[in-house]
Amino acid sequence: MNDDSYTIQKLLLELGFSTNEAETYWALLNLETVSIRKVAERSGINRGTTYDAIKKLIAVGLASARRSGQREYFSAESPEKIYDLIRDRRKELLQTQRHAQEYIPTLITKKARPKGRPLVRYYEDDEGIVAILNDVLQTCSQLDNPLYYVYSSRPLRQYLYRHFPEFTDRRIREGIAVKVIAVGEGGDPAAVSERKWLSEADVADVSSYTIIYDNKVASVSISDDQTPYGVVIEDNGVAGMQKQLFQRLWQTL
Repeated sequence: MNDDSYTIQKLLLELGFSTNEAETYWALLNLETVSIRKVAERSGINRGTTYDAIKKLIAVGLASARRSGQREYFSAESPEKIYDLIRDRRKELLQTQRHAQEYIPTLITKKARPKGRPLVRYYEDDEGIVAILNDVLQTCSQLDNPLYYVYSSRPLRQYLYRHFPEFTDRRIREGIAVKVIAVGEGGDPAAVSERKWLSEADVADVSSYTIIYDNKVASVSISDDQTPYGVVIEDNGVAGMQKQLFQRLWQTL
């Protein structure tokens, strides 16, 4: 096997093709329009396996077929088609990532844990914050009275929704209400929400964002290198205390 053959095989294996499919494509690249017999002879793979490999290559656009009389002849498409496969795979992975961000928080909550002990989860980077926000929506949508509370600080607002700009639209669409105590100016109320403000002078060095929802408390902050991270504590006692403190402060504003 020469270097070019190894490179093509490695590329296709990384994309999920079998060794036989990679070898068959390499054989087609080195032949003009030919019969199954010629391809099998070049690759050293039996005809039945070669035919199955060619069908897969045709399905993804790396090979083509034409009929002449009663016989079929096959040829390779340009290796540039591999770029198309990579782009398609990237789109699929992004879709899978979105699904993971949507469903994994719910699956985590179903994970068995010692009775009576809180569940603590750590999230990092924008994808982690999206996972927390998805958990807020999913958890609140199952409540009889879908409502959650937020302590919002001005330095954090620019980070919270930058990878989930449709969050508020989804919240409103699902009828989830929110009460926000905001530290610092900005953040005008949206539909199905109420907001009250604390001046930044009243609370020094506040740069976190707290969400209290059902039996969970999420706290989002920013590291020194401007990476957002969050911690979610799932515990009835912790969430209950935070709700009482929020409601008392809300009444005084």
